[in-house]
Amino acid sequence: MHYMRLSRLNRALAAAGIFTTGLAMAQTADTTKQTGIQEVVVTAQKVAQPASKTPLALSVLGGEDLKEAGITEPRALADMVPNVQIGQESGKLQIAIRGVVSLDMTEKGDPSAAFNVDGAYIARPEAQGSAFFDLDRIEVLRGPQGTLYGRNATAGALNIITAKPEKQLGGKVSVELGNYNTKRVEGMVNIPINAMWGLRAAVSGNRHDSYLNPGPNTDIPLESQDDRAGRIHLLGTFSKDTSLLLTAETSRVKGGGSTPVPISNFFNGTAVDTLAFSPAGTGNNISNPVYVDRGATEQLTTSQRFIGTNGHRNNKADSLRAEFKTSLGDSVGLSYQVARLKTELDELQNGIYFGFPLTGLISGSSQSTSHELRLNSTTNGPLRWVAGAYYFTEWIDRYTDYTTYITAPFGSFNVLVPYRPYITNKSKAVFGQATYAVRDDTRVTVGLRFTRDEKTGTDPLAGTVSEDGSGVSSAAYSNHVKFSNTSWKLGVDHDLSKKIMLYASVATGYKAGGFNDQATAGSYKPEHLTAFETGVKGRFFDNTLQVTGNYFHYDYKDLQLTSIVCRSADVTTCGSQTTNAANAKVDGAELESTLLVGENGTLRANVALTKAKFKSYHPNATDDWSGDSLDRAPEHTLGLAYTHRYTLPGGAELSATAQTRFSASYYISDPSAGIRYQQPSFHKSEVSLGYTSQSGKVRVQLYAKNLENEITIESRVPGTFFVGDPRTYGIRTSYSF
Repeated sequence: MHYMRLSRLNRALAAAGIFTTGLAMAQTADTTKQTGIQEVVVTAQKVAQPASKTPLALSVLGGEDLKEAGITEPRALADMVPNVQIGQESGKLQIAIRGVVSLDMTEKGDPSAAFNVDGAYIARPEAQGSAFFDLDRIEVLRGPQGTLYGRNATAGALNIITAKPEKQLGGKVSVELGNYNTKRVEGMVNIPINAMWGLRAAVSGNRHDSYLNPGPNTDIPLESQDDRAGRIHLLGTFSKDTSLLLTAETSRVKGGGSTPVPISNFFNGTAVDTLAFSPAGTGNNISNPVYVDRGATEQLTTSQRFIGTNGHRNNKADSLRAEFKTSLGDSVGLSYQVARLKTELDELQNGIYFGFPLTGLISGSSQSTSHELRLNSTTNGPLRWVAGAYYFTEWIDRYTDYTTYITAPFGSFNVLVPYRPYITNKSKAVFGQATYAVRDDTRVTVGLRFTRDEKTGTDPLAGTVSEDGSGVSSAAYSNHVKFSNTSWKLGVDHDLSKKIMLYASVATGYKAGGFNDQATAGSYKPEHLTAFETGVKGRFFDNTLQVTGNYFHYDYKDLQLTSIVCRSADVTTCGSQTTNAANAKVDGAELESTLLVGENGTLRANVALTKAKFKSYHPNATDDWSGDSLDRAPEHTLGLAYTHRYTLPGGAELSATAQTRFSASYYISDPSAGIRYQQPSFHKSEVSLGYTSQSGKVRVQLYAKNLENEITIESRVPGTFFVGDPRTYGIRTSYSF
C-alpha cells in the first residue's frame, strides 16, 4: 500500500498478522478436533445469506458474542469492530465509520450512518440506544450503503436484529450489579401460543450513578442513568413462506441531565471566545491547546459552577412495527414493513458557555413513519435480485431554552436563547440490486436507487427573544429544500475455492442537504461519497481460522461540517451552523480474524489502517487545514481478544476472556475558531471470568472494563467535552428456564 508510510506500530501490526497466520499453521494438528467456527446468516443485503459470502465490509456480533462481551449499549461496539467510533453528545449517539460522521445533533440534522432496528430506520439519535436487550445479532456495515439503505448512509449502517419468537416455551432472567451503584435487570419469556402463533416478551432496566465528580456542584444532579425498556413480538407463521411479525417497543430514558466537563480538564492554553463581561480566563475554546494528563479524577470533575438544580432526563420512545412476508408463485418473495416511532423529550442539561453556567431545557416530540415494500428472487438460479420502494415521513416539534443566570461577582443579569422549531422530512425512493452468476464461481452485482428528499422548517424565535412583542424575532427562519439523487453500485465477487472469496466494488452514498437554524445562515447541499473497495473472505484449516480483509478508497465531496457560529459578540446570535466545507479522500485497510486455538481457545484480532485527509479546506478566513486529518479518524487501531474455556468435572464450564483495544490519536475540532483538540493515543482493556452450569441454565460472570481507567474525549460543545466511561466492574448472573 504505497499510499501509507508504515510507522513502527504499523510494522508491528503487520508482524502480528504474520504471527497469527503462523500460529494457525502451528495449531493445525490440534484444531482439527474443533467443530469449527459457526457460520452466521445475515440480512445485510436485504436477503438472508452467509456472512462469509456477503461481498462487503461487514462485522457481525452474534448473541453469544454480545453476552461474552457484556455489550448493553451502542458505544461498546467500538471496542469490537474496526474503524468504528461511537460517542455521545448530550445523550445522543455520534457514529463515525472510517472518519465519516455527522456532528449536527439538532432537530435539523441527519446522521451519516443508518441505524436500523429489525430493518426499521431510526432517524433521531436520541432514540438509537434503547434497543440493546434480547438481541439475536448486530451487523455493522462499513462504507456507503446508498443502493439498499438510501440517504444518510454515507458512513455505513448498523443493523440491530432482535430475538424473535421460537417454538419452545422458555425464558431467562439476568441481573448485573457493579460499581457506581450499577443495577441492570433483564427478563424474557417465549411462549408458543399454538402451532401458528408465538409470542416473545422482554424487559430491561438499567441504572447507575453519575460517573462524574461534582466538584463544587454538590447540590446539582449530574448525568446518570435510570432507563426502562420493553418489547413484545407476536409472530404468526401461516405457511412455510407466509408470516406476520407484529412488534411493540417502548423505552424510558431517565436520570440526571446530560453533563459535560470543562476543556481545561484536558488541555492547557489561553481561553478564547471570551465576551467583554465574561469571567477572566474563561471562554468557549483554548487556543493552541496542549494536552495534559491530569488523571481520571480531575478529568471527570465538573469543576465549574452549575445552576440547574432540577437537572433531569425523562425521555420516551415508543414504536410499533409490522412485517409481512409471503411468496408470489415459486420464484418471487414479497416483504412489506411499516414502522412508526414517536419520541418525547423532557430534559434539563447543565453546561458552561462563554465562561458562564447555563441550562438547556429541551422538550417536544417527534414522530416518523416508514413503509418499505420489497420483492426478491427465491430460486437458486444464476440470477438473484431484490427490488423495492420506500417512503419515509417525519415531523419534529422542539422547545429549547438556553438560559444563563449571572450573579456576583460578575454582575447580575440573565440571557435567554430560545428556539421553537418545527421540522418536517419526507423521503421517497425506488431501488433494485441484482447479482448474476456469469460462471459457477463468479458473480456480478449491479444496484441502483433513486431518491427524492424534502425538508421544511420554521422557527419564529431561532435563538432571539422577540423585542417588539410580535412573537417573531429578527433571526426567525422559514425554509424549504428539495434534493434528488441516484446512487449506484457495481461489484464482482469470485470464489478462489469453496471457502475463499475475493470481491471488488465501486459504490456511492448520499446524505441529504438541509438548512440552518437562523435566518441569515442559509442552507447547505447534500454530501456525496464514492467508494472503491476490494477484499477477501476466507476460512482455513478445517474451518478453525476465519479471515476477512479489505482495502478501500473514498472520494468524499461537499462534506457537511457543523460548528457553533456567532454573528456578533452577542450570545443570542450564536447557533449551530452546517456548511459544505470541504472535499476529502480516505484510504485504508482493515483485517478481522478469528482463530480456534487448541481445543478450548478462541483468539480474535482486528486491525484498521486509515488515512483520512482534507483535500482543500479553509475552515475560516485565516486557517488552512488542507492536507490535515478528518476528525475522529485515527490512523490505526488494533483490537485483540482471547477466550479460553475449561470443562469442570461434572460438565460445567469456566471461561476466561481478556481483550484490549489500541487507538492512535484523533482530532475533535471547532472549525469556526480554527482550533483542533487532539485526543492522544490510548488503549483500553477488559477481563471477565464466567461460569456456566452443566445444563447451561445458570451463568455467572465477573467482569472489569477499562482497566486503565482511561478517560477519552467523545465530543465537544462550546467550552466543554463529553467523555467516555471510567473503569467499571461487577458481576452478571442469569438463569434460563
